Amino acid sequence: MSFDFYKVMHFFGLFMVFSALGGQIAIALNGGDSKQQPARKWIGIYHGLGLFIMLVAGFGMIAKASIGFPGWIIGKMAIWIILGGIGAVAARKKNLAGMVWTIVILLGLTAAYLAHYKPF
Repeated sequence: MSFDFYKVMHFFGLFMVFSALGGQIAIALNGGDSKQQPARKWIGIYHGLGLFIMLVAGFGMIAKASIGFPGWIIGKMAIWIILGGIGAVAARKKNLAGMVWTIVILLGLTAAYLAHYKPF
């Protein structure tokens, strides 16, 4: 498969993750108990599947580019790990949900910066 295919799939996974996190954080901001929400199952599916697609496509791009693991990729992997767990913070600590939403957006901006500029 081509580098462009992996890139499109990486973005597809990204959209799934951010949509799921937005839904989860919106439920928390509205004071809803995530266990009572019918959307909880779908949010979890999209979040997990999106993370998996991002990971596979990201490693596919690394393999196609033959660049190894420079620092900016390690940074993006750290962001991926944080995005994997930050939804749980919003669900359990509803008073922090607004701040978590801001952090998610800033993590997305940081990941985009690292991917585009490759500073290290």
